Amino acid sequence: MNNIKQFFITEEDGNYYCGSEVEKMSKSKFNVVNPDQIIEQHGADTFRMYEMFLGPIDTAKPWDTNGISGVSSFLRKFWRLFYDDFGVAKNIDVEPTQEELKILHKTIKKVNEDIERLGFNTCVSTFMIGVNELSKLKTVSKTTLSDLVKLISPFAPHMAEVLWSNLGNESSVVDAAFPTHDAQYLVESAFNYPIQINGKHRANIEIPLDMPQDEIQKLVLADEKVLKFTESNPPKKFIVVPGRIINVVV
Repeated sequence: MNNIKQFFITEEDGNYYCGSEVEKMSKSKFNVVNPDQIIEQHGADTFRMYEMFLGPIDTAKPWDTNGISGVSSFLRKFWRLFYDDFGVAKNIDVEPTQEELKILHKTIKKVNEDIERLGFNTCVSTFMIGVNELSKLKTVSKTTLSDLVKLISPFAPHMAEVLWSNLGNESSVVDAAFPTHDAQYLVESAFNYPIQINGKHRANIEIPLDMPQDEIQKLVLADEKVLKFTESNPPKKFIVVPGRIINVVV
């Protein structure tokens, strides 16, 4: 880990000029950061995850605490999947939806792959993306949250242990089997097609990938946003590029 060390240069005329340089942390250079101060202010889990988030573990990187608040905010957002802003437990005794299972297993797959190559910084990024997506859902099931707690336990062990216990588990989260992804939840069944009308993007419509082209045409031409530009005129051309784009020429 590198840190910025300040130093003074003395000129012959007696003036002092302050400069800086990036050097490896060392007691002899008086540029060591005391982790106890960071932990006292932000917590041990935040400090632990932020060190991972700074960059690849095998490369030198400058120490900068300006971004530590982002990791702290993420952990609070993770906590709010379980509790509201007043500390009241959310209703998580629900069946998992296909949408949340897709987010969960996409996250599990990416984190496991990145752990194998020691890409802990991208693991943290993946957690942030997954939690952001889950936060948009109305509810998240206990099943999904349990897997998430197990997944994040090596990164934020203190918070994971508390949440694991609060979920009703008597043993430690470290004794639980680490989650693995289920490929069936990663198969795309629909695609959000961009709709171009006379060469200009006018709408987006989510359409099942196995829908026949004649049914796709009926669905697209009946859409309110599309009707606004076609004025109900029959298209001269209707081109579907599966899984990519739909072009309508009127």
